[in-house]
Amino acid sequence: MKNHVYRTALIWFALVVGIIYIYPTIGWMLLSPETRQAKYDQFKAEDDQWAKTRHGAVAEMLYSAKRWAQCDPKRVITLGLDLQGGIHMVLRCDYKELPPDKMKEYQDGGWSAEAIQKKIQETVLNQITRRVNDFEAQEPVIQSLGTDRIQIQLPGEKDIDRARRLITMTAVLNFHIVAGTDESAPIFKAIEDAFPDEFRPFVHAAKEGGLFPLRVRVEDYERVKEVLTKAAAKSGVIPDGKVVAFSQPPKPYEEAYYKLYVINKEPLAKGDGLTSAFAKQDDANPPYWEILFRLNNAAGEQFGVATEANLKRAMAIVLDDRVVSAPTIQDRITTNGQISGSFEAEEANDLAIALNSGSMAVPIHEEFTNIIGPTLGRESVRSGVISSIISLVLVCGFMMFYYRIAGVIANIGLVLNAILILASMAYFDMTLTLPGIAGLILTIGMAVDANVLIYERMREELRRGHSIQASIQAGFSRAASAILDANVTTLIAAVVLLQFGTGPIKGFAITLSIGVVWSVFAALVVCQAVFDFSQGKGQIKQLRMMHILKESGTNIGFMEMGKPAAIGSAIFITLGLAMFVYRGADNLGVDFTQGTNMTIAIESDARVSADSIRTALAGSGFESPIVQEMGGDQAKVANQFNLRVRDVVESQTAGAPKEEGKALTTVDERIKKACASLAGDKGEKGIQIISEQTVGPAVGRQLCIDAAKSLFWALVFVLVYLTPRFELKYAVAAVVATFHDVLFTVAAFALMGKKIDMN
Repeated sequence: MKNHVYRTALIWFALVVGIIYIYPTIGWMLLSPETRQAKYDQFKAEDDQWAKTRHGAVAEMLYSAKRWAQCDPKRVITLGLDLQGGIHMVLRCDYKELPPDKMKEYQDGGWSAEAIQKKIQETVLNQITRRVNDFEAQEPVIQSLGTDRIQIQLPGEKDIDRARRLITMTAVLNFHIVAGTDESAPIFKAIEDAFPDEFRPFVHAAKEGGLFPLRVRVEDYERVKEVLTKAAAKSGVIPDGKVVAFSQPPKPYEEAYYKLYVINKEPLAKGDGLTSAFAKQDDANPPYWEILFRLNNAAGEQFGVATEANLKRAMAIVLDDRVVSAPTIQDRITTNGQISGSFEAEEANDLAIALNSGSMAVPIHEEFTNIIGPTLGRESVRSGVISSIISLVLVCGFMMFYYRIAGVIANIGLVLNAILILASMAYFDMTLTLPGIAGLILTIGMAVDANVLIYERMREELRRGHSIQASIQAGFSRAASAILDANVTTLIAAVVLLQFGTGPIKGFAITLSIGVVWSVFAALVVCQAVFDFSQGKGQIKQLRMMHILKESGTNIGFMEMGKPAAIGSAIFITLGLAMFVYRGADNLGVDFTQGTNMTIAIESDARVSADSIRTALAGSGFESPIVQEMGGDQAKVANQFNLRVRDVVESQTAGAPKEEGKALTTVDERIKKACASLAGDKGEKGIQIISEQTVGPAVGRQLCIDAAKSLFWALVFVLVYLTPRFELKYAVAAVVATFHDVLFTVAAFALMGKKIDMN
């Protein structure tokens, strides 16, 4: 056997890097919930203090290494909403806040108030979805709530403030000429004269280039803002063509001041024509970042004329009524520009995301942000994890039992495969859900397919009388092409999903791609390296394997079964699809249907678990109810929960049949009745309905369209790959067989009365 130095180095490098990336997750998960919270608060305080000052590259590296050793929660694999809960936001959008010209456009078009509100809600929901996807939040839930609200659930508790800022940002970009000292000084003096005790004591002079903006301490911001609002409303204080604007909030390491600018009320140019924006490091000021933007030709021409007419004047770049920076116009600016404002990397990227999604149709108001518990109960999670582990143990046990020493080597590859997949999830900051855990176990289990191909090839070589060494080499070399073909076609599907998909589709595609790559690496590189090492040490003197079928003379007439199998499958699929059409909306789970979102409180001295509510609702006919425990400041009382059940009409008809002469009960009545026993002696009176709204599907129409497109193009590209590799007829047969499996699965779900949900 050859001594493959580079291969050995690659394997050890992958193993070490993998362990480095999964160490924080393992260490963090071993801590108790109380210890985790204490450490999280401690780390956050230390990180905020560290960010207030600048440090060299070596100091930053040492600080990062220290955080890694302490199992920094920022490096931990994020658990999904179903496993650990996350952030629950409710935002409100009101069509009455539309700009007058846009409102007139809708009204002139004959739109009703309800239609306008619905359109605005849909538009804002799509923009938020795009921002959240670009923000790379994994497995978010974004739904319409009632007629003017949007519900957002983000897994985990990382970067909560950043997510809130990004989602609620209106992202209106304008450019205004800044008033010079000769113009701004009299205006500030007029404000001081009008409000002598409310303005001057709380502002301080400052110099910035050729400008002299006033400064306001962070603690005085609200006070001064209120004064400026009153000054704008008072006649004769601030001229009609001017407005006083604040700067962006100061960074933690900067002086704790806002700046005040007097700018022209009418924009020099607007950002309506913006086509793209992206963040990059500021070459002139390396610690900071800037945003490069591009306008369309029409907007660029107008911007060029406006900037050429105001050369050598200061121009404020205003985002959401805040002055980001106020550079001097040095030359004519057309389609390309830049926004510099001492941005941090994350801040610049978030601003670029918001600008690319477009400014919100109306301002977004945050109703509340809350911490919610997992959508799955502890018992469900425990059962799912245990069943996944048992399945993995059975696979490993079978490999050792059936293939003996070769099976042990296959299991070594599986262990390294699992480490590398988890490490990749940590590196890409992916979210792990319960279906993800099952998918992870399934990926690892399916990885032994490659080992089976290799070992069966080895068996054939041994049967022909070849040596163990030659059989091992032939097993890997001759099975490699089949393994690569099988995994390349899967990878093609994953790449297509990644290209066309969004949200959960893209997250699944990344997981699938990672699993495919590392599975091939484990089978063809790691396992072969272990065989080579063992052979070199003389540890494999014989290669025994069990067999179920006879080693010779096996003759099973598979082709003879083709016709009856095809007829049976066609009948099954036809009946299943007929049942699918007959069931209609009943085929779809809660993720695809309109439903009712409700916040309830249960008056009980004892703690009520989310599991007990799920059990009670399921027993009353509610299918797959989602129950999340509310926490944080927004949970006004104990035992408060957020519920999600199917549409009112469907819920009314579920469960017990309607009694003669009695009207169908409403959802809230049925929920009160179902949960009455949990309130003890108070019964239904102990169930308080805090809020109730109609909620849209978690899986939107566009997501379904994206999934269908992804499926179509995946089959097309697999066909394109297989045709030159084999023949067209074989490629078509493979794709048809794959599509047959999809139809068969859908038919089976319909005939068994199961529902299709997001998972």
